[in-house]
Amino acid sequence: MRLLNVLFFVISCNYFFAQDVKNGLIVVHVDPSGKADFKQKIYNYHFLNGHFQGRDELLTVTGKKDGKDNIRTDLGINTLYNNRYLITGIGNIIDLKDKKVLFDGRANLIRCSNDSAIYYTNDIFKGKFYSVYNFKTNTYAEVKNLLFKPKLGQDVEFDKTALPYKLNLYPASKPKIELVKDAGYGQTGTTDVTKPDPTFWWIDNSNFVYANYNKENTEITFCKVNADTKTNTLIGKVAIKPEALAAKLQKLSNTQALVYLGAKQILIDVSANTVTDLLFTSPSNGFSAECKTNTYGHLIKLNDKDVGKYHFQLKNFKTETNIAAIVKELIMGAESYQQGLGVWNFNKQTWETVDAEDVLTLVGFIKE
Repeated sequence: MRLLNVLFFVISCNYFFAQDVKNGLIVVHVDPSGKADFKQKIYNYHFLNGHFQGRDELLTVTGKKDGKDNIRTDLGINTLYNNRYLITGIGNIIDLKDKKVLFDGRANLIRCSNDSAIYYTNDIFKGKFYSVYNFKTNTYAEVKNLLFKPKLGQDVEFDKTALPYKLNLYPASKPKIELVKDAGYGQTGTTDVTKPDPTFWWIDNSNFVYANYNKENTEITFCKVNADTKTNTLIGKVAIKPEALAAKLQKLSNTQALVYLGAKQILIDVSANTVTDLLFTSPSNGFSAECKTNTYGHLIKLNDKDVGKYHFQLKNFKTETNIAAIVKELIMGAESYQQGLGVWNFNKQTWETVDAEDVLTLVGFIKE
């Protein structure tokens, strides 16, 4: 029996290694010649079984237009949809196949569904509305149907007119209701022109979680609120420090979400009523990286086995099945210098270095 198991394992490995696995890594470079317009060159780096095969320049996009943000791949969390579309953290849509910008507007992506990207806008000048980009017709339009409601929750907003903030519920055709009298002081120290709203996550149509920042910006308290009963329940606290970028939330399941704040990844689990300041990033395709920056950089693991220590930014840690990529850095005092890409070669079980300069961000892998 043991011999049969060994033979089966060997045959399986030979079968796997016989399959050619092709991946494309979407990488955005800064164009040094277009600093005024913040030009960004988008490339597809090709890999065969984890080995670099070459790259293609897809298109160049302009980050600034008339002094305002235009196409920005460096803000928020980028999304790759249908192995073809790059949706930036501010909502722009880029067609990587046809190599063109489809939507240069700015909106909050709720989700992609079938052939559509669904957005929500809550703007002091534009107002509140849902909008949809249709990938079949390549059209973008505001939704006029008042019954259209693609996301959970009710109309709850932070009142930031005074400190501490308040949280108010705005029922349809009824006076506002104060849900939380002390909703904290918000995230301070960011480079945003306006102070960002604290992290907010609807669990269902009645319950939501929000981040309460203390006055000194040294601690976040995560609380669960029921909009119907106005109950406010503590989930947990995490020590923090001021960060230049606003915190971002990524929903993992109906009961779990990740909050990205600087190098921190904070796991909220409402089913267990816990908040965890993760030591390692949430596993992705078996890969995880140490959240804390040490003298050696970040330790990387694959299926809980140590596979390397490098200096890199966690935002530039991307994975796919049997492959991962980072932008390697050399740290000299307070300065850092890029040292090309580091890509995990599964066949050789080692990191391969790929030449690359002026990398702005790694978007992620696509299948080829």
